[in-house]
Amino acid sequence: MSRLLKPGYWTQNAHEDRSSLANLAAMKHPGSRLAGASETLPGVPSTGPRDGPDAQPGRLRARLDYSLPKTLAIGGGNALVVCGSCYCADADIDRLWVTAAGEALPVSFHGMPRIDVFRAAHPGLDPYSRAETDPQSVEDPTMRSFRSGFWAIVELEATTQEGELKIGLRAELDDESSAVAPLATITAKRGLPAPVASPLNGSVPGPPVAIAMATYEAPLHLFERQVESIRAQTHRNWVCLISDDCSSPRRLEAMQEILAGDPRFIVSRSTRRLGFFHNFERALAMVPQGASYVAMSDQDDCWHPDKLEALLGAIGSAQLVYSDARVVDRDGQLIAGTYWSLRRNNHHSLASLFYANSVTGAASLFRRDLLETALPFPPRHGSPFHDHWVALCALGVGDIAYVERPLYDYVQHAAATLGHAGANEVAPLRTRLASMRHDPRAFFALWRARYFADNLRLAQLATVLLRRCGDRMSRAKRRALESYLRADRSIFALGRLLGRASRELVGPTETLRAEARLACGFLWRRLMRAAAGRSTRPHRRLRIDARPPPIGAGAPIRRDPASPETRTIADKIAPLSLAVSDDAPLRINLLIPTIDLAHTFGGYIAKLNLARRLAERGARVRVITVDHTGALERGWKRRLESYSGLAGLFDRVEVEFGRESQGIEVSREDRFVASTWWTAHVANQAVHELGGSGFLYLIQEHEPFTFAMGSLAALAAESYGFPHGALFSSELLRVYFRRHRLGVYAGGDDDGDRRSASFQNAITAVDAPPAEALAHRKSRRLLFYARPEQHAARNMYELGLLALSRSVESGALGPEWELHGVGTVESRRSVDLGADRPLELLPRRDQAGYARLLAEHDIGLALMYTPHPSLVPIEMASAGMVTVTNTFENKTAEALAAVSPNLVAVEPTIDGVVAGLAAAVERADDIEARAHGAAVDWSRDWDQSFDDALMDRVDELLGAASV
Repeated sequence: MSRLLKPGYWTQNAHEDRSSLANLAAMKHPGSRLAGASETLPGVPSTGPRDGPDAQPGRLRARLDYSLPKTLAIGGGNALVVCGSCYCADADIDRLWVTAAGEALPVSFHGMPRIDVFRAAHPGLDPYSRAETDPQSVEDPTMRSFRSGFWAIVELEATTQEGELKIGLRAELDDESSAVAPLATITAKRGLPAPVASPLNGSVPGPPVAIAMATYEAPLHLFERQVESIRAQTHRNWVCLISDDCSSPRRLEAMQEILAGDPRFIVSRSTRRLGFFHNFERALAMVPQGASYVAMSDQDDCWHPDKLEALLGAIGSAQLVYSDARVVDRDGQLIAGTYWSLRRNNHHSLASLFYANSVTGAASLFRRDLLETALPFPPRHGSPFHDHWVALCALGVGDIAYVERPLYDYVQHAAATLGHAGANEVAPLRTRLASMRHDPRAFFALWRARYFADNLRLAQLATVLLRRCGDRMSRAKRRALESYLRADRSIFALGRLLGRASRELVGPTETLRAEARLACGFLWRRLMRAAAGRSTRPHRRLRIDARPPPIGAGAPIRRDPASPETRTIADKIAPLSLAVSDDAPLRINLLIPTIDLAHTFGGYIAKLNLARRLAERGARVRVITVDHTGALERGWKRRLESYSGLAGLFDRVEVEFGRESQGIEVSREDRFVASTWWTAHVANQAVHELGGSGFLYLIQEHEPFTFAMGSLAALAAESYGFPHGALFSSELLRVYFRRHRLGVYAGGDDDGDRRSASFQNAITAVDAPPAEALAHRKSRRLLFYARPEQHAARNMYELGLLALSRSVESGALGPEWELHGVGTVESRRSVDLGADRPLELLPRRDQAGYARLLAEHDIGLALMYTPHPSLVPIEMASAGMVTVTNTFENKTAEALAAVSPNLVAVEPTIDGVVAGLAAAVERADDIEARAHGAAVDWSRDWDQSFDDALMDRVDELLGAASV
């Protein structure tokens, strides 16, 4: 079984930069010692963790930021990138190790600042307050969660044995005890296909060549052109091994027709989506033992007839040879006559190749023996490239040769993973410096993203490369990799990296300023550590945070920061990374923005109750978050299950954090349910990728109204044009869409009614006080649904305040009235209404506490400037409160009065609300009418909201949206 190796350069030699880091810390915080729980730099190897049965499970609060692979192919030495958070609630961590199979390796860094973990552990606390303790926090009463970030490069020995590898953490604490926590279990197995039986024809002259092609939903006309160009090769002794990355059966059948039974083409279809990196790994694993050379092929290029012949003639004693390429568009029109029109080529320097790949896989041919070093590929972290890894292995153990003429046409199109333009893109130094001055925070965030996506990815590659072939490298090549691995700890090694980066001052380089980007990543880590000092709480001004950004399996990280607003929108609607699998069960996937306990209002409860009811009817249901989800408190599932209807939810419903996943397992028959406008964009892209016809859209608002007229409102409106069936959260909302011919009603009433249904969000069940209790109250109380947050602008907080202030000024709300506000997620505070009358904003309460709060008040004020009626005024009315709310188009006073006579519906103007409040004050003493109005015509139970008749309609709508 795999085991951890002795510490490599990523964790060794930390003493080289202790003094430099201490100087940085002292410059920021004079007189302070180096930040961290221990006196020494966290991650410095020691004699090892204290062993024995004293290690206590359960004391460590640990979680991973990036999921580890579920399986690992056995073979050569390997390495994992492990990032997460870990702290102990009652002691400081002196030293921290990653453990596997009974062995331990010190983490690279620990005690790094994590604002997201701190917020999750202290939901009711201002993170920038001066509090030293938080007795209300079950997770972290002594404020240790802020310094919880850690990461490590975990080396694994070569192995030929299958089995399980349990990854965990072990900590030495400052109370001289130790604690452990599990992280993940990885199954080591023979996951790659065996080499195929050699179909090479020994009677054909020339060395046998295996062509490894990776395909996925190949464009058929380009695939056919590529196949014909391979058939036309002047070198005839070849076989083409095609690893298909779980394309649709229809597309695969069409590809097979193009191959027309040609025995030289062998197709093997993966049963699950691997992504291009590991799909090429799979194709290379199929190479027969009898091959002498291997060439790699994309699915949509066009080889020149003498490509194989020319490469074989040029390889000589080198391990690998590659050629130039012409760059063309999909129609064959020339874009560039050479791949190197914008950058210098390199095939001699291992350091330069390591920092920026110059070997295009489709241009290369290498010796079959090289696969003994290259396979299995390192587990994917960030966005690695197969050709980069193979080229590093080749130059690590030998030489690389180059043919200075194009031997194929590289097709550049939108679907290209990186492409000619991306591989040659570089901005002038002056432009980059100007951008940095304009938005330094964006650049600092970009440095952080670079560190986790690129610096750690290259550290993983260097670690594996040294493990597999370091003893066969020249001293200079080995030193180049070792120097990089030291750069995160040694100021001298970082200086060498900066020295290489300075070469761009005298002209273009072959590395496209990669060294500068990596150096900025290392500087981010140092500056963040120094600025954080020894603080146990976030800095209000600096807001230093080592939270790893989501990197998943998407495109390479952007080189230049766009505006924060643009990045936010792009991230919201970016497609999820789907891992299509033939073996995956059919699931209904409910897409929600995130899991945020501070904002769990009625809309979220409705989504989760829909998931629960679908699961109860026998469906396999999964909730998928589409926004980045930060650290969650340990009892988050229990907290959510405390809401109405959700008891035992997670015993029946799966949860997947979409942006943190390396690939979400789906079948081609999966259904998708969107619940917001941006999840509709994501659902539409997922359905399109799977070849489906639409999704179910849970519509709880006309969402363009929730934004100012601009990009977000336009994108929200666009979401109603995607193919979908609609489930509206009230008939009033459905009528609004029908009236305005929106969404499913764009084609007319009959079509919209056929493709939609409506339900009622269940209101919080409130036991209205009996008439006797209301009559004997000593004071009168008003409750305002006060939402000052910008995202709740439709609740018209400012208009409500102006109306309350004028009602106080006029005497309509005399001193006998206590004025309260509820709904804000901010801490408790007062708002001055004038005349020495405060509005007390009450803190957020759980659902039971909220119900009790409603029952303690006499008048309600709850506004919503949209067609949805809002649940809050109905809940207030059900508590026996005379409640002022507003009208909106078809949300008329008559429609609201039919729900409850306790609702006083007025025009959404200051005068209208003031008049409504005056009427409510007069009606507050009519105890009998209030008690009668508490019997609202609205659902109070989620099983009633999603009854069997409604769920039958949901089944029909999901069936119509089949994929």
